Amino acid sequence: ASLKLAGSSAPPLELTHAMEDLRAGQTLLQRYEEGKKTLRPEVAEAGIMVLDSLIARLKNVRSNSKKTVDDRLQEIKHLDKQIETVAPYYNKNKKMHDAHVKERDQLVKDVAELTVVLDNSVKASHDLLYTANRAAGLIRTNMASSLVDSNRGFTASGAALAGRETNALKRTGGVKAANTRAAPTLPRKFG
Repeated sequence: ASLKLAGSSAPPLELTHAMEDLRAGQTLLQRYEEGKKTLRPEVAEAGIMVLDSLIARLKNVRSNSKKTVDDRLQEIKHLDKQIETVAPYYNKNKKMHDAHVKERDQLVKDVAELTVVLDNSVKASHDLLYTANRAAGLIRTNMASSLVDSNRGFTASGAALAGRETNALKRTGGVKAANTRAAPTLPRKFG
């Protein structure tokens, strides 16, 4: 089984070397046990020295690994204390932030709806103003043409206006008497 520290994808270099030394020591131990009966004492002593140095290296790696693990645990405890200190403020600010985001979203939605209503109102008022201006123009045109006709004494169809059935030139008093009437005032223009 391989030992992996939190946050690393591969085992540390020391651990890799220790695992290789352990495998080498196991094969050396197996070889020693198998050949123990046929070995000469000098070779057996050399094997024991190699095994002792291997065990010393493994103990050294184990103590270094234990120290590293203890240091990491201390860092984790320190970070946990910092998180405990900051967490209440973070949670409070997170709640406030979420409330503000919710309120902002509602305001954006309200503004969008009001913008649509205003756009529709502007369009409707524009259409009404256009219609009113057209109607006012038609009224002015009709009034002006009727005034022109009344000044001439005839309607648009050519019939004589009431009171103008007789020729104005033939009236007593002549032409001047027919034109003494003041011209009617035109209505004010709209828009």
